[in-house]
Amino acid sequence: MEFTKHDARKLKRVGNSWRKPTGKKNKTKVGKKGHKKMPSKGFRSPISERGKIAGKIPVRVFSLLDTEKLTTDNIVIIGGSVGKAKRKLIYEKCKEKKITVINYAGKTENTEKNSE
Repeated sequence: MEFTKHDARKLKRVGNSWRKPTGKKNKTKVGKKGHKKMPSKGFRSPISERGKIAGKIPVRVFSLLDTEKLTTDNIVIIGGSVGKAKRKLIYEKCKEKKITVINYAGKTENTEKNSE
């Protein structure tokens, strides 16, 4: 379930990101029928699934040594401070182990465009 601001669908100036309604008579805050639900404990995901991405445990990787500890249960996020050359080596190592890398393509494409 996606939680959005109270009048986000009506007013263009009101963004979609959730903010708790503060008005005294706000229908969402009061919990009236037919109005949006507010986030509460009941909407939380199970403990076994929390923090996972696509059912896999995310791991930040900064060097090739970090890739040796990985298993197929992990999903890799390459650190932002890793350069283009090492990023490519890490990606290839993960590809051999059949481990998914989330942020490889975007970073390398941007650097190639900027270098031209």
